[in-house]
Amino acid sequence: MKLSVFFDHILQAAEQTGKSLAELLDEVKSAGIDGVEINMTYLCEHEEALDLLRKTELCVSCVYEFYEMDKRDEKEKAEKHVETALKAGAGKILVVPGFLSEEEAREMKECVSDYGKTADFLNGNRKALRMAEGLTYVTALGSDAGIAVTVEDFDDARSPISCVNGLLWFFRQIPQLKGTFDTGNFIIHGEDVLAVWDLLRDRIVHVHCKDRGAESVAVGDGYIPVEAVLGRLRESGYEGYLAIEHFDAASQESCIRKSAEFLRSRIAV
Repeated sequence: MKLSVFFDHILQAAEQTGKSLAELLDEVKSAGIDGVEINMTYLCEHEEALDLLRKTELCVSCVYEFYEMDKRDEKEKAEKHVETALKAGAGKILVVPGFLSEEEAREMKECVSDYGKTADFLNGNRKALRMAEGLTYVTALGSDAGIAVTVEDFDDARSPISCVNGLLWFFRQIPQLKGTFDTGNFIIHGEDVLAVWDLLRDRIVHVHCKDRGAESVAVGDGYIPVEAVLGRLRESGYEGYLAIEHFDAASQESCIRKSAEFLRSRIAV
């Protein structure tokens, strides 16, 4: 297993410390991190970022982007997303397809613990069906280009993929769609991250390592059983990236270093 980190965290560390991106990227590399997760829009607007990453010998582990597939045709964005991943040398992209209304989210929340009820809700929801249609398109594009298209358990109750049964519904609609497993997000519906791993493992090609505490914390400092998840990953033969994630940490520089130390010590077992 290899480590990556969200590029946003490095940008925030630059703001917090006054250090240059080049200096912080050197620190990231020295911490045993091999790649970054980077936003498509940011990368398109800051093409110099790729040069900085290459100079530091950091790769792009995944390119992520937010969509509004629930509202509009996003084919042009999907095409740009795949094109950007190819340019960056990334083998995976993460798509956040869209969101339900607050009222729809409340209705879905009542049935998330039951797959049949969740499927009935999503089959009858126009926004979910539009998202499935959009994901089908981008997944086909990715397949043709050799790019794995993934969705994650997004931590917003308005997301139809914020729970395991929502994810399973999308996976069953779109056989080629893959999963990014976020260790810290199933908690929003009170779902057991280890039990969920057992249900989703065959579709998972990427992992976000996120812990939870009263505030944003380094991986290993919260209450999510990250170490136990890593054990399941080892048992399954997972050899992909573990992407360090702790948005809005008070000290991104120290959290990145501490997260990397924790993960490196555990995957070396």
